[in-house]
Amino acid sequence: MMTIIALTFAVTFAIGIPLALVLGLTGLAALIAMGVPLQVVAQRMFTGIDSFPLMAVPFFILAGDIMNKGGTTIRLIRFANSLVGHIRGGLAHANVVANMLFAGISGSAVADASAIGAIMIPSMEKSGYEKDFSAALTASAATIGPIIPPSIIMVIYGVSVGVSVGGLFAAGFIPGVLLGLALMVIVYSTSKKKGYAKYDNFSLKRVAVEFKDAVWAMMAPVIILGGILGGIFTPTEAAAVAVVYSFFVGKFVFKELQWKDLPGVLLQSGITTATILLIISMANVFAWVIAANMIPLKLANLFLSITENPYVFLLLINIFLLFVGMFMETGAANNTFGTHPCPCGSQVRY
Repeated sequence: MMTIIALTFAVTFAIGIPLALVLGLTGLAALIAMGVPLQVVAQRMFTGIDSFPLMAVPFFILAGDIMNKGGTTIRLIRFANSLVGHIRGGLAHANVVANMLFAGISGSAVADASAIGAIMIPSMEKSGYEKDFSAALTASAATIGPIIPPSIIMVIYGVSVGVSVGGLFAAGFIPGVLLGLALMVIVYSTSKKKGYAKYDNFSLKRVAVEFKDAVWAMMAPVIILGGILGGIFTPTEAAAVAVVYSFFVGKFVFKELQWKDLPGVLLQSGITTATILLIISMANVFAWVIAANMIPLKLANLFLSITENPYVFLLLINIFLLFVGMFMETGAANNTFGTHPCPCGSQVRY
């Protein structure tokens, strides 16, 4: 059975079939080999997305798209430039800081990369930065999006494992900030080697002006997290509040969002949401198959045969997930491998 699963996954992935269908076809092939009724496919697909907390996903996506269209992104970039533009490699530093700020709105690495990259990559190229460096930095900095709350993948993980989404949000700040600071250290080192100059001189007056312009955007994560941690609303309700707030800011404060823009924003958000939910539903079929064949348990036992130290075990799991992440989208990997408790202790999840 493991051979069938591995071969089907490898072949369908290698010939370029979209990941969602790769997971679905692999699960289908395994179910046929197991002699299980194929109605299980539809049942597991529906079960995978039949969750109230998952309703937060389309709302957070829509909130990010509305804020991007409503002029939030450019204001956050200007504020980031005013803070770190005076450091060597200023535009590159501003790219990282802007991604950290926008992460508090979008909750998605794809949204961060598309929104920030569309503005920052051309600007960095015009300022003398190499194109590959600009693109690589944007892609790396965008990974902060799912770490600093609100985070779409945290919602998915919380639903899958049954842990508090609000608790996950609260735990995401420090790792996200540390990741951003680490990237800025690398940016500074690279900028010295390549001779990248600073973007502008530091000015408190400019910081104050840009902060005043961007404060409406930065209030979004405060409202979202404050409401969740304060018990005012659930993560799903917080996502809906974020949509209303982003529309209000874009339409009535920044006045850059027009009524004619809404159909396009809704369509783009719908496409992104459908893509994510299709991956989750197909991954749930695949996860059911590998769970039925006890593959996660066998992998865990394999790791435990190497060590029983929980920290070394977690290190091995992270190395394994790093490998999985080279081929599978985050949501799919989470639904497939992240919902099974570790045999060495119920507190350890991977």
